Amino acid sequence: MRIFPLGRAIYSGVVHFWRNIWISLAATGVMILTLAMMSVLLLVTILGQNIIKGIESKVDITVFMADDAQEAAVMAVKTDIEGFKNVEDVTYVSKDQALSAFREKHKDNPRISQALEEIGNNPLQSALVVRANNTDAYDSINESLKSPKYERLIARVTYDDNSEIITRLSTVMKTTRRVGLGITVALGIIAVLVTFNTIRLAIYGYHREIEIMTLVGASPWFVKGPFVIEGILAGGIASIVTLVFFYPLLYIMSPKVGAFFVDNQFSIYNWAVNNLLLVIFLICGTGILIGAISSVIAVQRYLKE
Repeated sequence: MRIFPLGRAIYSGVVHFWRNIWISLAATGVMILTLAMMSVLLLVTILGQNIIKGIESKVDITVFMADDAQEAAVMAVKTDIEGFKNVEDVTYVSKDQALSAFREKHKDNPRISQALEEIGNNPLQSALVVRANNTDAYDSINESLKSPKYERLIARVTYDDNSEIITRLSTVMKTTRRVGLGITVALGIIAVLVTFNTIRLAIYGYHREIEIMTLVGASPWFVKGPFVIEGILAGGIASIVTLVFFYPLLYIMSPKVGAFFVDNQFSIYNWAVNNLLLVIFLICGTGILIGAISSVIAVQRYLKE
């Protein structure tokens, strides 16, 4: 099979693109819209993950220790919990620390302050605040704490109080991942189909030429080469245009988007800058791939292999 020289394919592809400039620009415009939508989807996915991560970091379970539990025994339980699977952090809160935090929280309520004075001693319990790597782990941690070895030491675990929130958050995270994946796949298919139809219009003007080349024995890639280059060119231009507008718009939007996070702790613009190579690879790679695949599918109609 004769292989079409790359240089000639590139030259012919550029000529095809220029001769059908308006249709080529239409195909490029469709790909710009497609890449813009995919960029928005990428940003929404990143924002969603960080928002959920922020919420997830606020979720924990508190293990209240029995009043007669000695500090050494409490620290032993703490060490055990730190060894549980998916446990990220365990914080010990002594009775004095708990009382100090309680007083600070209710310092503007004289009735509570008066009640504490009348009680005389510290009515609060020491506790262990457990934070897991992911919300799915809390159920197994709670089950582990029901072991008979902890029965005398643990008075109460707040998992039952937070279980509904934890379960809902876990469901939201799973649903977000699935929906994001589904939208990405659907958007990719739509992009290929729309771009395919647009590029097919550009190829239609050459259908006689394609038929003649096929009849005289030209190899499939001899025919496809220029059109694949044309599709890649359209995808490349669309990618560059998308990137040119992507970062300035992101810079403008970032402060407003940051309002969704506590103390603006996450900046989508900074994330995009720190992951510059990844963003360029995704946008340019997607644009070029869509253009190439769409061109191959479109020109295939006119080939008889």
